[in-house]
Amino acid sequence: MRYRFKLTPYEHQLDALKKSWEKPYFAFFMDMGTGKSKVLIDNFSMLYDKGRIEGVLIIAPKGVYRNWEQKEIPTHIPEHITSDIVLWSPENTKKKAKELNVLYEPNEHLKIFLMNVEAFSTKKGVEAADKFLTLKHCMIAVDESTTIKSRTARRTKNLMKLSKKCPFRRILTGSPVTKSPLDLFTQCEFLEQQSLNHSSFWTFQTDMPKW
Repeated sequence: MRYRFKLTPYEHQLDALKKSWEKPYFAFFMDMGTGKSKVLIDNFSMLYDKGRIEGVLIIAPKGVYRNWEQKEIPTHIPEHITSDIVLWSPENTKKKAKELNVLYEPNEHLKIFLMNVEAFSTKKGVEAADKFLTLKHCMIAVDESTTIKSRTARRTKNLMKLSKKCPFRRILTGSPVTKSPLDLFTQCEFLEQQSLNHSSFWTFQTDMPKW
């Protein structure tokens, strides 16, 4: 695993990276403050260096997704990687359209599309993500993945479909279970169908021990 880090990782971050970096799907269930964002950034940067991906779609809650643009990516992405970062907005303006077009310019830059998870409850948000994923070999990552724990929510259903277009899929959270182990099902199904060895939510629920 040869790679030029911008900031040297801690041992636990390096361990997570070694286990995950080339796997098609992986869950970063890491406690708050342990630097899971850095691990993800190093992960997709490695894949980009190896020519395995051209773009990354990062999805996070509305109050968090701007932090990726303003802090996390500038802090951790290696200096040898040139990236085009676009922040999603539903605004229908010429300025916004011009920003989005940067994602489709024919160059060798790593394309990074940042979207809030709430956008996936809307037709416009889903169409924007679908267009990006259709044109790029991508990683898709959901930060605070308990936001897709509800299997009946529109955004969860839409993200389940979109994830199938990506050769690399990641989820990040420090608290994968908020109410019951059933919270895990759709998070893990987003990564890979039957990753929990169950073909449906109902069989998973039936096998859950009674608390």
